[in-house]
Amino acid sequence: MLLPFLYQVGLSLTPPERVFASPFPLSPPFTLDNYRVVLEKLPMARYALNTLVFALGVTLGQLLLALLAAYAFAFRRFPLKGLLWALFVGSILVPFVVTYLPNYLLVARLGLLNTFPGLILPMLTAGYATFLLRQHFLTFPREVLEAALVDGATPRQVLFRILAPASLPTLTALGIALFIGAWNQFVWPALVANHPDMYVLTVAVQRFAGGEGSNAWGPLMAASVLATLPALALYLLFRRPILETLMEGGVRG
Repeated sequence: MLLPFLYQVGLSLTPPERVFASPFPLSPPFTLDNYRVVLEKLPMARYALNTLVFALGVTLGQLLLALLAAYAFAFRRFPLKGLLWALFVGSILVPFVVTYLPNYLLVARLGLLNTFPGLILPMLTAGYATFLLRQHFLTFPREVLEAALVDGATPRQVLFRILAPASLPTLTALGIALFIGAWNQFVWPALVANHPDMYVLTVAVQRFAGGEGSNAWGPLMAASVLATLPALALYLLFRRPILETLMEGGVRG
């Protein structure tokens, strides 16, 4: 799993004349010229900002909607709750890619192509995030929630003043996992944000690869490394809480 990334880093530090000289170019001399070429030819700061806005919007929206839905499915009573939950969990099995066409047509008809709302809104539902938060909420002592309701707290206060603060580590880890997933999105941003001013990093690297990058493997690998590093660093910093949160969903059904 690490070999492709190490090979990518090695190529990004390799002078152009040595790219094909070795099957695994991780030996001196190294150069940063490939990164200089990328920063000169691509507005990486703009693309990084676009990606950050997109990833944060998706992450915060998914967390909020998942928080509300998880609370309802865990503690509220309403008609057809079991059936709706089964359908909701079943939606996790439907890949987002099969909804690209109807979502694209809807975004186009609303005039939201090449806008952040067009990028973010269709991705705000997160069935897996709701499933994980519901499983986590079911482990919370019901006596505490019932005592708060008896004392006059509203369901909104129970959720945002008791459950959410108590679940902050889980919400943080889940948010980081959602952020990394949004940061790495390619197909959807490529469909609805194809104007150069709206490129995210993954789309910018692909466009670079399809142009002069196809004949410049060093700069192409350098651009790929720059696009990968933020998400990779975030995961390495918070890998333990992320893994614990992802595993928690299987503890209680």
